[in-house]
Amino acid sequence: MSGYQWVGSQKHYVDEVHTELLNNDIVIGHFGGNSSTGQFKNEDGCLIWVNQEEDWEFVIILDAHNTAQSAELVLKTFEKERDSVQQILKMQTVEAFDTISTFILNIFKGQSFREANQNVQGETACLFVVRKGKFLWWLSIGDCILYLFHPELKALENFNRIIEVFMSG
Repeated sequence: MSGYQWVGSQKHYVDEVHTELLNNDIVIGHFGGNSSTGQFKNEDGCLIWVNQEEDWEFVIILDAHNTAQSAELVLKTFEKERDSVQQILKMQTVEAFDTISTFILNIFKGQSFREANQNVQGETACLFVVRKGKFLWWLSIGDCILYLFHPELKALENFNRIIEVFMSG
């Protein structure tokens, strides 16, 4: 399994477009905005885990506000849960998708996360995406959006915007 993790407090990429290639098939792009419009920091983040042998990816995109502390907390929390996520994604696809959704929500509702969250300044929107085989599952908490561009849909000139799923709580 390979992975990538980044948060804007590590490197903000203001006035800089930066791309990286992970496993020769995932392009990671960073752009922290323009300083000429007043941008001076980047609180966002991401986590990507890829298991080519088991044919899955697990991705978290974070759109944090005010500080990067909330994005850092989410990344730290899920990094501790890496083994559990891997075990879930070994399941059959339908079971894995059902389980990962409950698993993520239970983490956010859990006592330890809620207590840690009390010491964080700011908040973050989260987009979780899992590709397993030829299937895609996502959960958006906040204002992150997932766009799906597929060559077969392009050939049919059918471009779909996947509507964000909002959760309150």
